[in-house]
Amino acid sequence: MGFFGKMKNYFVGEDVNEDDYSTIYEEYNETESVPTEKRNREVKIAATTTLQIVLARPTDYSEVKSIGDDLNDQKTVLLNLETVKPDDAKRILDFLSGVAYANGADIKMMAQKTFAIMPRNVGFSGVDLMSELESNGYSF
Repeated sequence: MGFFGKMKNYFVGEDVNEDDYSTIYEEYNETESVPTEKRNREVKIAATTTLQIVLARPTDYSEVKSIGDDLNDQKTVLLNLETVKPDDAKRILDFLSGVAYANGADIKMMAQKTFAIMPRNVGFSGVDLMSELESNGYSF
């Protein structure tokens, strides 16, 4: 390369061949891509935490925030609405149903005015207590 070629490269830059770009692109893709099997692989983590169950017996609607916080902390809540007025009980259950839905939790009726709200990592097997009692002749 002559003097003028060196001056041109200094001010304009070196001529780059398109083949150089393709090899750089291929090298980048090879190092940055993740195989599909690794992206969609399910990972199971051994849980070392203990199951926490909270018994909630609210007296009015103002106590619903602390119960919602327990649900957000992935705690199982046993909700007893026997001491609450019917209008407040409906409002409490509506609010906690929304919190449970947002967290992927399940709500099971255990007895009249008593509910179990379980996070998604807690399973419930068997028949609901209310259904079992009604099938055995008990009526509420």
